[in-house]
Amino acid sequence: MTMKDPGERVGYLIWQLSQAYVQRLDQALRPLKLTQAQFSALVRLSRDGALCSAELARRCGITAQSMGTALRDLVERGLVERQARPTHGKMVEMSVTAAGVELALRAETAVQPCEQEVLEPFPPHEQEQVRAHLRRMLGALNPQAL
Repeated sequence: MTMKDPGERVGYLIWQLSQAYVQRLDQALRPLKLTQAQFSALVRLSRDGALCSAELARRCGITAQSMGTALRDLVERGLVERQARPTHGKMVEMSVTAAGVELALRAETAVQPCEQEVLEPFPPHEQEQVRAHLRRMLGALNPQAL
């Protein structure tokens, strides 16, 4: 039996791409003092409205513990606030503040060059196809992230 070339495995390619992209995102978000989990949380809360931290973690594709760590700092910075769920007083929802929305927009601008760089090898008419294929793959593995 011969070993398959790692470059022929989808998982290996995704992992390598992810590692390279993560480094670029970290660099883009560092001046804003945001981690990727925090950025993802701010964007999700800005787009989806108030969510409990467990649902937010599922939609962001990270563990509840990692989301808790991310949210703690965002709350301390006044970017996210906790509030009792109107229909269930013991449940807590997280919602983004105006300052959080503003920072999410700044972060979106900061990470745009990363997206341009990763899509640069594709002509414009293929870039949406790349996104569509990635969404299909993500939908197969974590549909809640979509």
